[in-house]
Parts: sequence; structure tokens; C-alpha cells
Amino acid sequence: MNAKLADLYGNDYVLTSEQPDLFHWYRTTDGEEFGIRKTRLTGREKDLLNALFPSIRILDDRMNEVQAKWASLLFEDASSVELNLNSPVRYIHFYLKEAPTDLSDFIEAMTGLFSEETVLLFENERKGVLVQANEIDEQIVHELEQTAAALTADFFTGMSLFVGQTIRHSDSSHLKRVYKAEKKWFATGRELMPSQMVFTHVDIVPAVLFNEASEETIDYLIKLMEPIQHDSELLKSIRIYLESNLNITLAAKQLYVHRNSLQYRVDKFIEKTGIDVKSFQGAVMVYLSLLAMELR
Repeated sequence: MNAKLADLYGNDYVLTSEQPDLFHWYRTTDGEEFGIRKTRLTGREKDLLNALFPSIRILDDRMNEVQAKWASLLFEDASSVELNLNSPVRYIHFYLKEAPTDLSDFIEAMTGLFSEETVLLFENERKGVLVQANEIDEQIVHELEQTAAALTADFFTGMSLFVGQTIRHSDSSHLKRVYKAEKKWFATGRELMPSQMVFTHVDIVPAVLFNEASEETIDYLIKLMEPIQHDSELLKSIRIYLESNLNITLAAKQLYVHRNSLQYRVDKFIEKTGIDVKSFQGAVMVYLSLLAMELR
């Protein structure tokens, strides 16, 4: 395979380079690394190479000891890596629609936006993960939205992120199992909700469950909203009511309507669908039904 690639790309195929940022780097299943000059590859060729050599990591030579341990655990088959974690961690997965023109500048910008304790790892030039000490931060989603917007503007590439769950068990097998599950969920979330910039496990797991649900289940949930499926104002009102934790006053403020007007809409919804959205069980059913409508 490598000999054929060398024949195809000629001088643009290298095994080492003093200017590594000019090349896309890949690793074969035998561990041999090679690079192909970025300007030589079309988008289709890059996708094909990424499919053939999915385990490549970039900038291995720039990793410190902690990064190397995490990379070995998450990206390879290593199962006995000792990380000596002193606190819970979480993964922040990221995905770029296009590889940055200057990867070194992008890495420097990413590193500067997080604390020194955060471990930055790239799986390839378009996706990777941050391993972050899980400090309680209620503003994390808003902050990451600002981060993604800033990096998108500076490097002209769309970006999405997924804030994973808190991981309190530090054994290697559990850390890797969570990483693999979240990586899969993130890919599903991007496919189902492509316009969303920042995901959390709270909003992505229901989407994943729907993706794995049967057509009969999805159809059943969607049909629950059939009596009001064309009433966009009522559907929006109920969605905001649910997102406001069933707080009628808060929801009314967000909708810029009087509290009594929203109460009327809620009662109208209950009458037409037969589902008591004011109860916890009813609210869960309605939320799942609305989500099914959005993801269909």
C-alpha cells in the first residue's frame, strides 16, 4: 500500500519532514508513519486516507508525558496506563468541519483558552478531545459556545463540542469505555442536530436513544402530537414551558406573553392531546414526543 502511495504522490509523499505542518500524517496498522503534502490532496482523497488509516494521531513528538499517557489509553489498545488522577475528570470532545490551515497556531489558541491542567489531544487534524479536571461550572456551555465562535472566526472553520459526563472512577478500562461511548454519541449528535454548536450528555443521550429506537416507537411518539401538529405557536409554547422546568411564570417571560395567556395554552394542549403536561410523567412523555418530531 505504501509503495503505491509513494508512486502516486512522488515527492509529496514523505516519511519525515522538517516542516510537518505542511503534510497530512497517517499511520499504518504496522505502525509506519507517512505524510502527504496538504496541497496535493483533494477532499475525497483525505476522506479515503482517513478511512484506511483511522488511528493516526498528529504531533506525537510534541506531547509531554501526561499527554502521551492519555493518548496511549484513549487512542491505542493500552490497558495498563497509570494516570494517578487526584480528582474527577471529564472529556470535552471537539470536531472541526475543515482542518485548520495552520495547525500549530490553532493548537496554541486552543491551549490558551483552557487551564494548564487541561490535556489537549488530537486524533487527527479535525477531531480530538480535551481532558479537563471537572470543576463545577454552570456556565461551561455558554463559555464553550463563545470559544467555538472565536475559533471559528479566527480559523475559518466550523466547530462543535461535546461536554461529557463527570468521571469519578479512575481505572483505565472505565476511562476508555466512557471515551468510546461519548465519541460515538458525539458523532450521532452531529448527524442528528448539525446546527448545534455545543452538546452536553444531558441533551445528546436522548437523541442517541431515539437513533437506536424502532420506527414503531418513533411513530407512536410523533402521533401523540397529531392533534396539534400544525399549531406551531402552541408547540413552541409547550417546548419553552418544558425547558423552563414547568415554571409558568418563567416560561411566560421568555415567550413575552401574559402568564394567564400561557396557562390557557397549556390547558388547551392538555385538552387536545389528553396528556397532563403539568405532571412529571406527562412532561417526560411530551418532551420525548417533541424530540421525536424534531429528529424525524
